[in-house]
Amino acid sequence: MENILYLVVATPGAGAFSLIESATSEDSPLPNLYSNSSDQIGSKNEKAGSFDVENGNVSFSGVNMSTGQDNFVFLSNSIPLADQIEAFVKLIKEKQEISMGRILTFLDSNILPSPPHQFEEWADAVSHFSDCMLFVNRTNENASAIQRVIDRYGNMHYPMETFILGKKNNPWSRILDPTPRRLSHVFDAPELLDSEDLPENDRFLAKIATGDRKHRIPLPFAQ
Repeated sequence: MENILYLVVATPGAGAFSLIESATSEDSPLPNLYSNSSDQIGSKNEKAGSFDVENGNVSFSGVNMSTGQDNFVFLSNSIPLADQIEAFVKLIKEKQEISMGRILTFLDSNILPSPPHQFEEWADAVSHFSDCMLFVNRTNENASAIQRVIDRYGNMHYPMETFILGKKNNPWSRILDPTPRRLSHVFDAPELLDSEDLPENDRFLAKIATGDRKHRIPLPFAQ
């Protein structure tokens, strides 16, 4: 059976792990959930494990990824996003039994009225890779800030979908539909791509002669 991989980016306070855990609680078999953040320790999901990114490689522990199940990996806010994306591009290329599903970004809407330094630069980079942007904790106080973010990427013609999550009746079947909606093509088959769409030429993965990224993605939520 095919193993579908979902990557999850989340701001602190978004509760992405619990939301995915709840949304997939009736799946059979349960998906594998991986995180390297202490925020997720204590999860009741028996399939929760951990992952590490080092020297451009991804390693997993706690559960077996080759079991014909969906796999959700919750990316770290303390490791450069480009390094993590690049490592998973390599993983997909090396392991044909794993196929890329979606990259989901969860935002705690409470931060949007007064976002941290370099938030917009970070959000632009995340949106470049994301298929869905999910807004959590909507209130009357942050509703206009949510709309500004939605309008920004709508006006920029990003194919990414946006959803405002409520306490129930969220469209998870649509959110988790593995059909890609991301601007980036780094997870597509290389033979189908024009040269400018290859991972090494991607706006946020490309490197200069020193080995540094041509465009550095900030880490506004690093701990």
